[in-house]
Amino acid sequence: MRLLSISALGAALVAGALVAPATGEATSSGSNGIKVSPKTAHPGQHVEITVRACSVGPDRHWAQSTAFAKDVTLAGKGYNGQGKATIKGNIGSGTYDIVAHCGTKQVTGRVKISSRRSLPFPLPNALNPQAARFTK
Repeated sequence: MRLLSISALGAALVAGALVAPATGEATSSGSNGIKVSPKTAHPGQHVEITVRACSVGPDRHWAQSTAFAKDVTLAGKGYNGQGKATIKGNIGSGTYDIVAHCGTKQVTGRVKISSRRSLPFPLPNALNPQAARFTK
């Protein structure tokens, strides 16, 4: 009976995790011109930004944010500008603005930072064979 209740609890936890949105999960929305990947950014993590309609031009194209450790130079392939940024290691959770400078125009976006890390084993040990390996 105990195994059945643990199984039901594990199934409920997994279902809840799949349905509920993660805290800090976000980047810029598709409508604002800047996409950030991965979707959940953490302090010290490297992220890739893509700025729509900001390919290489005669002037330097770059993006800045208070969340970035330093400004990012955008390199273009075709229509979009791309660059890699490092999120500051000491930054708190929240939403931060991004401004991309593309010649004479500016494109804005946002990035959400979450200082919460996901758990490596979301299931109880009885339901997760990998976690059980580490407890013996």
